[in-house]
Amino acid sequence: MRKTLAGISSVILCVTILGILPDVAFAATPFRIISRSEWGADESFLYTKEAAPLEKQTDPQEKTSEPDTISQRQQDCIENRKLYPEEFVPARTVRKKRDETYRWALEYSKEVKLLVVHHTAIQVTGDDRDSEERMRALYEMHANGRGWGDIGYHYVVADDGSIFEGKAGGDYVTGGHVYCGNIGTVGIALMGNFDVEKPTQAQMRSLQWLLITLSKRYHIDPDDKTRFHGKEVPTILGHKNLLSTDCPGYYVAETLNQVRINVARNDYSMPIRFPVVARAKSAGILAQRQKERLGLATNEPVSGISAVGTTTIEGRPGDTAIFLVEYRSGNTEVGRRTRIAEVSRSSNRIGLSQELAGRDMLVRTDLLLPESLPPQSVQAIRLKVEYPIEPGTYTLTIGGVEYTLKVTGRRARNAEPFSDETLPLIEKSTLTQKTAGEIANRKSDFGSGLRRDESQIITIRIRLSTREAAATSCDVVDLKKLKTQYRGTLECTMIEGKPAIINTITLEDYLAGLAEEPDTEPYEKQRAFAIAARTYAAFYLDPLQRKFPGMPYDGDDSPTRFQWYKGIAFELKNPHWVKAVRATANSVLMLNDVLIKPPYFSSDDGRTRSPVEAGWKNFPNAEIFGSKPDPWCKGMPMAGHGVGMSGCGAEGQAGEGKTGEEILRYYYPGTEVREIGSTEIGK
Repeated sequence: MRKTLAGISSVILCVTILGILPDVAFAATPFRIISRSEWGADESFLYTKEAAPLEKQTDPQEKTSEPDTISQRQQDCIENRKLYPEEFVPARTVRKKRDETYRWALEYSKEVKLLVVHHTAIQVTGDDRDSEERMRALYEMHANGRGWGDIGYHYVVADDGSIFEGKAGGDYVTGGHVYCGNIGTVGIALMGNFDVEKPTQAQMRSLQWLLITLSKRYHIDPDDKTRFHGKEVPTILGHKNLLSTDCPGYYVAETLNQVRINVARNDYSMPIRFPVVARAKSAGILAQRQKERLGLATNEPVSGISAVGTTTIEGRPGDTAIFLVEYRSGNTEVGRRTRIAEVSRSSNRIGLSQELAGRDMLVRTDLLLPESLPPQSVQAIRLKVEYPIEPGTYTLTIGGVEYTLKVTGRRARNAEPFSDETLPLIEKSTLTQKTAGEIANRKSDFGSGLRRDESQIITIRIRLSTREAAATSCDVVDLKKLKTQYRGTLECTMIEGKPAIINTITLEDYLAGLAEEPDTEPYEKQRAFAIAARTYAAFYLDPLQRKFPGMPYDGDDSPTRFQWYKGIAFELKNPHWVKAVRATANSVLMLNDVLIKPPYFSSDDGRTRSPVEAGWKNFPNAEIFGSKPDPWCKGMPMAGHGVGMSGCGAEGQAGEGKTGEEILRYYYPGTEVREIGSTEIGK
């Protein structure tokens, strides 16, 4: 008998089994699925000595790695079985293998529609067991501890990147990872508790490879949605997208969209950028979750407000910022517009509003719950703070969570002092719908170089192409909704018969919302990339260097066409990146008083590539970008074109104490960091 599960809390399963896949098309990859026999599965767990009476067997559809289900969940399941009975019928059932009877009869799905990602909710940090030993312990807990006769997950991915075969039975066999949702789904569990620790990059690369493999096997479009039990959901999703649960944990749930994009691109090597979270979540909440997973008695569930992201917010006098808090209910339902938290300020010049029914409403002394909340559930609440007009450090307390407001720098344009009497509701964006001709007529203000507004602030126009997917005309584009997600002005016009959403914004505010280097990266690396990204964007503001000639915009929010621009949402989750942008304001790379076009990429195998090696002919200032040693990246896969500054190299140098400017000098030799404010494009 293998070791028991000492020290392991119960796991949140979310996988449907798939068996070992042939390494077709992936033979050259470093990945493979470790079979049950290889990791040491005790197959005697699968069988019972005596055939169990059918009426006493557990319904496989109700197997789940979660704690005991709640009555509402049971009621929802009964309702779904009535409404969608065909989705609960297995293609076939196998109860015996030769003369042995399975403890858990093998049921098979007609088709697989969903790939569900979970975490085991068992922290691996500080666990000195190897991954195979942990896998055996997990198997024993499910098979014997829970009495299932097998593990519920189809696949388990360890922190070292190992991929283990889970439930026995092969392709299309149903697992036990989603309550009332096992037929038609495959579950993949990552070892770890990702509410309190981050997955490793090796783990995420293996996950991405496995998802690519399973998508091909089951003919699933990873970038699509499908209907499951009457709801439209992504084909690759987290456990929490199907049920009220924390699985697959914060760090995986917040990055699943990155995973989907990489899987859709067939790129398993792309690293994942994890958010940085202030440790404001109550230790009591985490302790409560742990008790629930261990099956221990719990008291009234911890309820109240917790922070999402950092509790230190920085901005200019008179400016505004959007941030989120979470409210967790207890054992009872909380009604719509219930007062859920007291609000206090260190100054009555701090403005605060919350979004209710699509409108920003002033918050005086109490925070309200926007929508009704079931028991033991969480709701995110969007807030907007208006900084005082005077620089300084202030505090804002919301239900026991204290935020520090650091107000520095120049006063925001058109800022008016906040007062309780006037109750101003400041809008982020002004919205207009214009013709292409009206917008194009403004291109003449390129004139002698950089486009500036009346205050001589450089502006850029970005097409939000990722927001246009389903739109057929400007009439169906919801600019009012988008205004809360982007600074500057928003407008819609028809270009080549299709709607184009254009965001006109200052170059510095654009950089703050640019998803180049999240707060998981070292600060000096962020500074280096802020300067390089600003230089790249400014290069294309030159009327002679247009990225999109003849178009009424300068760039695109797609990383494949220009730069990955995500707006306010990225700012909120990455305050250190915003700080790096502000600290390097107007700084660009120049060679002989002329802006360069600075390429950069993710990782290489120990050396950068020249433009010629990348297939770039007549690349400007090619002499800067000759191949050079990049020892900080040695042993890593090539991810990107390889020309210019590497992300892994910049991170390595920052770890050695190099400044952002020193990093830039290494990758762009001969250039200088200069102020763009005194320089004209096209010089």
